[in-house]
Amino acid sequence: MNIAITGFQIIFIAFFSITGAMKLFSHHHMIEEFDNFVYPHWLMHLAGGLELVATPLLLLGFWNPIYGALGAAILTTVMIGACYTNFTQRPAAYGWGTLVLVILCATLAAHFVMLTNIHYWSLS
Repeated sequence: MNIAITGFQIIFIAFFSITGAMKLFSHHHMIEEFDNFVYPHWLMHLAGGLELVATPLLLLGFWNPIYGALGAAILTTVMIGACYTNFTQRPAAYGWGTLVLVILCATLAAHFVMLTNIHYWSLS
């Protein structure tokens, strides 16, 4: 299981670094996509910025799982928005693909939280 989690962590670092940079620096493909969805460009930049904040946190997750949990939680949140967009404005196949990414990001976040041994319900 840890090999799979580590593999997804590495793939997500690479994937979201690229897609985040494409959004943040207004790549023509991303501009076309957000224009087709009739979303403002500031939302594209926000999503890209969040992805670029999350990826170094995932990288730091190799040494400290708190950072990995935060990075994966940020990506889960961004991907929930992408999932909504893909289910409502594209054919269903796009939505299912992003739903898989949501589940994988959330699984990665849960894995990091388990590594921290933090039990929020027992803090009181």
